Amino acid sequence: MNKTGTQRIETHRLILRPFRIEDADDAFNNWTSDPEVTRFLTWPAHSGIDVTRHVINSWVSRYDSGDYFNWAIEWKETGHAIGSIAVVQLTEATEAADIGYCLSRSFWGRGIMPEALRAVMDYLFDTVGLNRITAYHDVNNPKSGRVMEKAGMRREGLMRGEGKNNRGIHDTVHYALLKGDRTPPPVRESIPVTVRFARKEDLETVNRLRREVNDLHVAGKPEVFKPGFCDELRDYIYVIWEDPQKEIVVAETEGRVAGFAILNHIVRPENPFMYERNFLDIDEFCVDESLRRRGIAAAMIAFIRNYCVEKGYRRLELNMWEFNRGALAFYEAAGFTTYRRYMEIHL
Repeated sequence: MNKTGTQRIETHRLILRPFRIEDADDAFNNWTSDPEVTRFLTWPAHSGIDVTRHVINSWVSRYDSGDYFNWAIEWKETGHAIGSIAVVQLTEATEAADIGYCLSRSFWGRGIMPEALRAVMDYLFDTVGLNRITAYHDVNNPKSGRVMEKAGMRREGLMRGEGKNNRGIHDTVHYALLKGDRTPPPVRESIPVTVRFARKEDLETVNRLRREVNDLHVAGKPEVFKPGFCDELRDYIYVIWEDPQKEIVVAETEGRVAGFAILNHIVRPENPFMYERNFLDIDEFCVDESLRRRGIAAAMIAFIRNYCVEKGYRRLELNMWEFNRGALAFYEAAGFTTYRRYMEIHL
């Protein structure tokens, strides 16, 4: 076992990192004081922030030990701590660990805890070198079991009267994952793809992909994007189709449209602060989820870059939401660099 301690881990929406003393306010306000969060836990809701501060201070004091693993779950969009995930028992002889976690109630039901649990298990398997990771829950709290299942853990059985928490003695349901249980992602070969400008008969399929994009945005930024795919959003593709400043590009493979991009020619006139800017903007971009990592997106970017050269554009731009880390990794690999950021403060 490698005693690497609690190192920073980054996921699609989260930063998992060691706790800091200044996390006490977030922890108390978001989860340690909430009796609903602690309902099935072994410790009571904190009566005051001093209790939370004392507990976090005890955690921080243990980080110098390489065998202590306890992460604050930080929400990337705000930088606030919204929960915790930790190894609650480590057995070096069998290279095994039990994991426990809790999360702010306002973030329940959004897939956040499975995302954190998967990342922590990967770290414990691949970096620390563990062989077995377990977790368990009160039989009356099946939602916790669904977290374990979504993270890839396997149910191993029920132990009657084994546990005791704030509700009293209870049966526990056990889950586990062995290092050898994990299935590595398959190597996906590139497939033949034709990139071209869209025809009107492609628009219905393009709309289906646009809905995937909208659903992704709703999941990542629910306070900004409206759920569902309303008639106005559906019909807007025809407004784009008629706009002479816009182009719709599609990628076709195996006889069907597998991706699309909406291009927008933008001219920003010169002003006292800036020179004129004449560029092409990628307004929307999507590849069918079932066909990703097959070379389709790269072929679309190559087509769009060639189109820019033919038209004499000197810049190709796009904007994206910070939560979409997978898209950011792809765009950076495709040659895009960040030159501007929008920032916010939630009040």
